[in-house]
Amino acid sequence: MTDKKNKLSERRIAPELPSGFRDYSPTETIAKQAMIDTIRTTFELFGFDPLETSSVQRTEVLTGGEEDSGKIIFNVKGSQEKESDSSLRFDLTVPLARFMAANQDIPKPFKRYQIGTVWRGERSQAGRYREFMQADVDIVGSSSLDADAEIIGVIYATLKNLGIDDFLIKINDRKELQKLPAFAGFAEEKLWPTLRIIDKLDKIGERGVQAELVKEIGDTAAKKVARFLNDTTSANGNLADLLEPVRQINITEQYCRVDRSLVRGLSYYTGAVFETILTTMPEIGSIFSGGRYDDLVARFTGQPISAVGASIGVDRLFAALEKLGKADGQGTKTRMLILQLDELLKNEYLAMAQELRGAGMNTALYLGDDRAFQAQLAYAVKKEIPFVIIYGDQEKRKDIVTIKNLATREQQEVPRENLVEYFSPKADPPLTDNG
Repeated sequence: MTDKKNKLSERRIAPELPSGFRDYSPTETIAKQAMIDTIRTTFELFGFDPLETSSVQRTEVLTGGEEDSGKIIFNVKGSQEKESDSSLRFDLTVPLARFMAANQDIPKPFKRYQIGTVWRGERSQAGRYREFMQADVDIVGSSSLDADAEIIGVIYATLKNLGIDDFLIKINDRKELQKLPAFAGFAEEKLWPTLRIIDKLDKIGERGVQAELVKEIGDTAAKKVARFLNDTTSANGNLADLLEPVRQINITEQYCRVDRSLVRGLSYYTGAVFETILTTMPEIGSIFSGGRYDDLVARFTGQPISAVGASIGVDRLFAALEKLGKADGQGTKTRMLILQLDELLKNEYLAMAQELRGAGMNTALYLGDDRAFQAQLAYAVKKEIPFVIIYGDQEKRKDIVTIKNLATREQQEVPRENLVEYFSPKADPPLTDNG
């Protein structure tokens, strides 16, 4: 026995995760699932249907030949394969574009949502992981600004339904940003370098951006760019047309306003862009963002298809809700635990469990090795199970069960035949003639 223990000790492996990955305890998972259920319900409330795409996609599909995309993906290789041409998806939008190209007869506009895990080989940081879940909502096949406004409406409703009130949806239009060379008087070829500098605003601040702009386009043009970016009072063109339906659904400036410094995805977005931050926790970054991407499906079809959508970083949002105290979860989904107090009554314990489960009630049968009454009760308390069902020799003789409420510490004797009825929702009383 000693030799066996020594060998097991020698083979012991540290139970550590790689950087950028995390586990969720049952309490955290229950709270996270409740959050996801709210997200899903809100998406469906707006008429979006679920879609599932494969976690593994062809590498060429994911990268589109772009070198930068190839740097963040995890390659997948089977045990019998010499080389890999497949990778784990790094978002849910590119697989959606591939799906649309492969299913061009699907009715449009196509309103879909998907909630799934994605992987990115990036450096991990607070609230950002290398494996994380996204919840995407998209409208494919509509060029109307009403579609853009509906995505903003979904963002607003989702966060409100999650109990979040301190947030801001920042919006901009990439077409407005393309007017910068003419407005500020610098060469057209300087537009992309200028936008890349503007996109660093959150990282290096206004002074840092201004200093880099001066180096790139000169002092005079840099000052004009700053004036353009700071003008949040006027909304022209598509922005004005977009704000009108947004205001019609009572989303006020407190929750949604123009931010001309918002760039997002230089080679990705073609029109409106959105980015949502928590105003009390801006350091966590964007939590629900997206925009219009009319050229992405064309990568596969050669023909542009209008599309607009947004994505929630589920794990990042959950981390924020934890900090805000809005992600409190219960320790278990089990509602009641049947104690095993007498081996001779095992068949009756099993019958009780079957009856309760058949009525849709989450029921566990105690399976631990220590069958002492106090040990079983302590287990239920530690697991935060609301009720325990006690049935021993004494209860059998009286044909009852004893139900103990662990929250109130009260217990009640109930006829054995009424066990399921005791836990069933009480029916509403019948209406009288007076209503």
